Amino acid sequence: MATDRELWKAAGKRLAAARKHAGYDRLAFANEVGLAEPTIAKYEQGAREIPISLLHWLSESHGVNGNWVITGHGNMLGDPSKGPAPSTGVDIVLLQQLHDAVQAVFVECKQTPPPRAVTAEAGELYNQLLGMVADIRDKAVVTALIPVLRQRFKERIANAAPGTGKREAS
Repeated sequence: MATDRELWKAAGKRLAAARKHAGYDRLAFANEVGLAEPTIAKYEQGAREIPISLLHWLSESHGVNGNWVITGHGNMLGDPSKGPAPSTGVDIVLLQQLHDAVQAVFVECKQTPPPRAVTAEAGELYNQLLGMVADIRDKAVVTALIPVLRQRFKERIANAAPGTGKREAS
């Protein structure tokens, strides 16, 4: 039979995995949950028992299965909807929307870019969007951010100096 210390150590490793999965380094995590960083370190090293309140917070905020943290049984995410979007590839419809937005900006700026430039810029906007949203499947958030990305792109194109490849020389 495993000792309490061995069980705490294994749970601490899973807590660290859950923290990393949620996107926190140890200090940011400690600040988020209102604990000192050395306290989090002690939980993760198995030197202290993980409090139920911390497990509850992980479950509510990030869908982490508290039972998995303590026992290792089941999956890390008890509620998959609170985890990151699965890697299912690029959302082609969204990429097409961004392509259309880029093309429209070039037209508004009276520029005729090569087709590859439109594709590259659409891909860049897609990557920016991925960095801005927690879940690319959240259509309401994505739809709200497209005009923001479009405006930023328009400003970048309008302010680009000739010869930079972002607008034609006059």
